[in-house]
Amino acid sequence: MTFAEIILLVAGGFGIYFVLRPLQRWLEAYLLGKFFARRPRVHRPTIDVTEFTSRLSHKKEDHEHRS
Repeated sequence: MTFAEIILLVAGGFGIYFVLRPLQRWLEAYLLGKFFARRPRVHRPTIDVTEFTSRLSHKKEDHEHRS
């Protein structure tokens, strides 16, 4: 293989790389969006804990951590 053929081979490789680069970006975005996209989660009802009127927490005794 002559020096001129090596230069043409390298130039052709770079040319193909730069020509196909937009296709690579589109394909990466498409595949990442297709396989790794977060799907919407089911919205479960929220439990409101602000209306908790049983015993107050400061009156509770902590039997496990008593010194």
